[in-house]
Amino acid sequence: MKTEMQVLQQLKTVVASSLAGHQETESGVTVETFDEGNVDIGFPDVDGMRRASMCFIQPDYENLEPLGMHSDLATMRATVFLLCKGASNAILVKRVFALYSALYRLVRGDPTLGGFVEDARITDMDYYPAVTASATMTAIEAGIDLQWSKEF
Repeated sequence: MKTEMQVLQQLKTVVASSLAGHQETESGVTVETFDEGNVDIGFPDVDGMRRASMCFIQPDYENLEPLGMHSDLATMRATVFLLCKGASNAILVKRVFALYSALYRLVRGDPTLGGFVEDARITDMDYYPAVTASATMTAIEAGIDLQWSKEF
């Protein structure tokens, strides 16, 4: 049986290993290195950000629908926060939108996250031009639904 933490960990692994490859290349905007150190599961810690660009995955809630005698369809809602800091505002805006576009292409291109879930899809997005009233940090919050068969 796949647990919720296994699904979140798979999302983290796929984002960490593949997000940089889905970016469009532009000098000063493209995040050169993006790996496990750039992705955390949990609410964003703006003050403790280790890198200039980070992705935080926060689980929100889950719906369960009966599929059969021994399985349910699990739909987990998670919020993916993309945060960028440490550059001019013009670069930060471009950088955070480049990361969001890469995330969108990643999920649309592999909605099973490497065959681990049945479906993943981005459902909505909000842009925050200044995080914690700082002009040197910007963020995007994207909703993502993850579906899989939960057997018991």
